[in-house]
Amino acid sequence: MRKVGPTFSRVTAELDRRRSISLGFERIEALLAALGNPERYLRVVQVVGTNGKGTTSVALSAALEATGEATGTYLSPHVVSYAERVRLRGEQVSEKAFAKGMDEAISVADGLGIEVTQFELLTAGALAMFREEGVTWAVLEAGLGARYDATTAAGPEAVVLTNVSLDHTEYLGNSVREIATEKLASIPENGVLILGTDNQEVVGLARSRCGELPARLVEASDEASAASGYLEANVRLGCRAAGELTGEHIPENLVTHIREQVPGSLPGRFEVRTVGDARVILDGGHNVEGLRATLEKVRREYSKSRIGVVFGVLRDKDIAGMLELLGGAEVSLFLTRPDDERAAEPWSIFGLPGVGSCGEVYVEPNVAEAVRRAVTVSGGVVLVTGSFVTVAGARRFLDGRQGGV
Repeated sequence: MRKVGPTFSRVTAELDRRRSISLGFERIEALLAALGNPERYLRVVQVVGTNGKGTTSVALSAALEATGEATGTYLSPHVVSYAERVRLRGEQVSEKAFAKGMDEAISVADGLGIEVTQFELLTAGALAMFREEGVTWAVLEAGLGARYDATTAAGPEAVVLTNVSLDHTEYLGNSVREIATEKLASIPENGVLILGTDNQEVVGLARSRCGELPARLVEASDEASAASGYLEANVRLGCRAAGELTGEHIPENLVTHIREQVPGSLPGRFEVRTVGDARVILDGGHNVEGLRATLEKVRREYSKSRIGVVFGVLRDKDIAGMLELLGGAEVSLFLTRPDDERAAEPWSIFGLPGVGSCGEVYVEPNVAEAVRRAVTVSGGVVLVTGSFVTVAGARRFLDGRQGGV
C-alpha cells in the first residue's frame, strides 16, 4: 500500500496547537541534535530588530543569490499561509514541501518526547529543509529579541540589526537600551554585526559589545540615510550585508532590481490591492515605529487622497501611541477586531485619546465588514493595519471576492 504523505492542513493544525512562548534553548537544541544538527552544514546569518526584518532578510537573500550563493530564508510571521515562512533559492516553498519538511520535524520531536513550541519546530524544520536542499546560506529572521530566540541556537556567524524601538516590552524590557541589549546578545565571538541604525544609544551598545567579544562591527546606517523610505532602507541594508559577507560588490542596478521585487515577496508589507476605484493597502504595522513608517509612505504616495484606516490591534501594543499617529481630519478610522484571543476590543479603543481627533470614527468588529465599509465610505485610499492578524483577515476577504466590494 502506498504511504500517504502528510497533508498541509494536518501539519498546520499541529503547529497551531503548539503555539506558546517559552524561552531557553534546551528544547530547540535537543530537536536540532535529533535532526542531525542541520545548522552545522549551513552558513547562518541572523536578522534581528524591531521593524523591517522580513524585508531585510529577503533582500539579503536576493543579493546573496545574485552573487551565486544558494540561500534558504526563514521568516516570521506568516500572513495567510505557513508556507510563507520558508523560501528556497528566492522562492516560497510549496505547501506540499512545507508539510513534508515540518512533518518530519514534528515526528522526530514527538517520537523523543521533546516538547518544543511552534516557533522552535518551525525553526528546526526550516533548517533541516535547507540542509536537505543543499543551500549554502541560511538567512534567519529572529522572532523575539535574540538572547533566547530559537534562531540563535543555529549559531549565526553574522547578525544584522535593523533598528530598535519599544515592542514586546513584557519580554525584552521597557527601554530602548534594555531591548537593544537583548537583540545584541546573539553576536558571536569573532563574528560580524551589520548595524542598520544610527540611534546613538544603540550604536554605543553595539560598539561596546563588539569590543568585548571581539566581533567586527559594520556601521551601515549610511544605507538608510541614502534611501527615500523605509522599504529602500531595509533593502539597502540587506544588500550591504550580503556584500560584507561575501566580499562582493553589490552594484546599484542590482539594489534597484531587488527593491522592485521585494514587495511582491512579502504579503502584508505595504501590499497594494485595487478594489474598484479604491486602493487598499495591507501593512501589518504593529507598533508605533512601524506604523509611523507606513503612514509616512501612504501620505507621501497618496498625498491628495482622504485616507480610511481599518485598525485592529492586539492588547499588548502601545495602542494610545499608535492612535496618536492616526489622528487627523483627513483620516476616517474604522476600528475592528482581529481574529486572535489577544485582540483589543474595538469599543475599548473607541474611548482612548487620539480617536476623537480623527475626522470620522466607525466601529465594525468584523474585519471583512470593516474593509467593505471603509472602501465604500472612503472611496480613495484604505490602509489596513495594526496587526498582521488584521491584515490576514482583510487579505482572505479580498482574495475571496470576485469583482468589487
